[in-house]
Amino acid sequence: MIPDHEDVSPASVPDAGLDLGGGDLVPGWLRRLGALGWRILAVLAMAVVLVSIAVRLSTVTASIIFAILVAASVAPAYRYVRTGRGWAATKAAAVLCIVAFSALALSVTVIVLTFGPYVGQLLTSINDGVAAMTTFLSRVGVPDEAVAIITRSVADLEAWIGGAVSQVIGSIADAATVVILGGFLTFYVLHDYDKAWTSAIRGLDPSQQAVITEHGTVALDRVSAYLRSSAVRSGIDAFAAIVYLSLLGVPLAGPLAVVVFLGGFVPYIGPVVASSIVLLVTLATQGIVDAVLVLGLMVAVGVLQRRLVQRSVARQMPAHPALVVVALPAGAALFGLIGLAAAVPAVILAESFAAPLTRILEGARRETSTSLVPTWLDRLAQWSWRGLVVSALIAIGIAAAVTVPGVTVPLVLALVLAATLVQAVAALEARGFGRGQAALATTVTSAVIVFGAAAAAVIAIGGSVVQTKQVAVDGARQAGVGEGFVDLVSAFGSGIALQAFAIFSDVVGLSVAILLALLLTFYLLKEGASWWERALGGISGRRRDLLDDIAHRSAGILNGYMIGTGTIALFAAVTQWLIMVLLGLPLAFPVAVLTFFGNFIPYIGGAITTLIGFLVAVAVGTPTDIALMAIYTLVFNIVQGNFVAPLVYGKTVSLHPAIVLLAIPAGGQIAGIIGMFLIVPFLGVVAATWRLVLHVFDPDDASPVVEGPSPRVADVTQPGTVPKAATS
Repeated sequence: MIPDHEDVSPASVPDAGLDLGGGDLVPGWLRRLGALGWRILAVLAMAVVLVSIAVRLSTVTASIIFAILVAASVAPAYRYVRTGRGWAATKAAAVLCIVAFSALALSVTVIVLTFGPYVGQLLTSINDGVAAMTTFLSRVGVPDEAVAIITRSVADLEAWIGGAVSQVIGSIADAATVVILGGFLTFYVLHDYDKAWTSAIRGLDPSQQAVITEHGTVALDRVSAYLRSSAVRSGIDAFAAIVYLSLLGVPLAGPLAVVVFLGGFVPYIGPVVASSIVLLVTLATQGIVDAVLVLGLMVAVGVLQRRLVQRSVARQMPAHPALVVVALPAGAALFGLIGLAAAVPAVILAESFAAPLTRILEGARRETSTSLVPTWLDRLAQWSWRGLVVSALIAIGIAAAVTVPGVTVPLVLALVLAATLVQAVAALEARGFGRGQAALATTVTSAVIVFGAAAAAVIAIGGSVVQTKQVAVDGARQAGVGEGFVDLVSAFGSGIALQAFAIFSDVVGLSVAILLALLLTFYLLKEGASWWERALGGISGRRRDLLDDIAHRSAGILNGYMIGTGTIALFAAVTQWLIMVLLGLPLAFPVAVLTFFGNFIPYIGGAITTLIGFLVAVAVGTPTDIALMAIYTLVFNIVQGNFVAPLVYGKTVSLHPAIVLLAIPAGGQIAGIIGMFLIVPFLGVVAATWRLVLHVFDPDDASPVVEGPSPRVADVTQPGTVPKAATS
């Protein structure tokens, strides 16, 4: 943010005072237009970058949107049970999540069973309706050009419906991931939203905090009212539709009621599209008279609903309908169906926060500035162009790392291994070993363990992953939950198989990467301290202390995370193998190996791999085997997810569970399976050191405040270690 005294008038832009040959070559109007233009371009470019990131991380974005929508829907009930009934935050969030997702699951089940089997018949009826409508319009004298336009529009609508259905069916694994992540996030949004909000506005002064909080509360109430009223109105329309369509004998009354229900969630456009589909099907099957009668009933239901329901269920719509009309296709184009559902809430939030955020950006100069460039736009542009520079640097770094994995993977593995083994080296030095001897002994021991684990993985997974997937699919089918669950297990199994084949198919490349990583690990353990000293040789004073503190904190986080996660993974693999062997189930060793590596992906990896073991029991085990594996799977995931994992990740990386859950799919979308393994420790390092990094660029500022204990390898004595910066 620029200082209040800085000049933002047109004369402050580059070349404003340029004078060549006694005359200014740049007209004043062009200077002013340029001053306004570059700021608008900077803001728009930053917006495009943020939207592109959101689209690239579509699973994470969709999960966040899903969680916010569900949480907003039950927010009034959450406030009531917290303040009116005195419930604890955990109890209130858990109960409302269960209620909300039970209702959602019931609705989705009804929609799938009512609509899914009849999609083909519905599209055929729409085509017949188009043909009947074309014949009728031609008979009454409508020009052929107008008939052709209407026919093309309906054909486009039919293609969009088919594409939307195919998108949902074809991405069942992604949809399941969004729902699962969104479910957990909904709990955390309800449970911790007040803490998150307080942290987000902590940098504002008290008066600004009060204003932004007031507008945020109003925005939440408006979004909540909109979602609830949309559900009620859509339900009433759908119920009325199935009643009068059934009475008139219109076929496909159930699927058509589902179309009416879903269309009610899309303002302006949705009801028109849904009504058109209902009328086309009625026209094709019952004739023009019944179609006109259905149209009249639709209008009557709408009028009655407006008169009777409006008072009790007011629908909070944005003040500017034009924004909704623009937002709907934009949301659908960027994020599909979830973007379409979130378009109106997004507009409501934008309307609610636009005024207070503008006043905050204006600051004290709001009344005094006479520049053509508004102060809020200038300050936003100053942030934006700097954000673009930083984003470009990060993008170049990620692109370079992904482009040369032969360099990146060994280097990253070496850094992680070195941070994990540094305490073992220190212990050997305390027993009289030299630095080189301790580094060599530790590296050789690690090489035996790493190559042994890799060999076991290649043997177990490479030869049995397809068989394991097939047995799991058979177990899902025998569970009797439904074909949707079978498709979900098959999709996840195919993904695991593809990742396993991608990693282990190139055994030579994998061996070379591990060998290079071990060699780099040896040299980092032996000479890393001296390398660090030489790197800091040209830096002095407080900046050097800050950099040294960052290095020690990062090493401590990686050390604690890898040891803690490795211990959890080993325990999970051993117990998984033991219980499957004791029950006489096949594929015990491959599933145990999958469990070991899967538990390096927090929460999600362990849940998926233990579920595979349970499905193996369902496929080939006795009822007793199935019951025991179900108990093990539930107990293990409950204990790990609620006690062990939060303890380990809280003490090592200091990350909220919601951040960990979102980070895993984000890492997968950025760098594949390696990204899923490494994203959590990376974010842990960032969370513990970002304030120190900022102060490296501003070392004369006040001392950084680092909240909470920060893991570090403080007790490891290394030659030439610079004292760490004191932090408060």
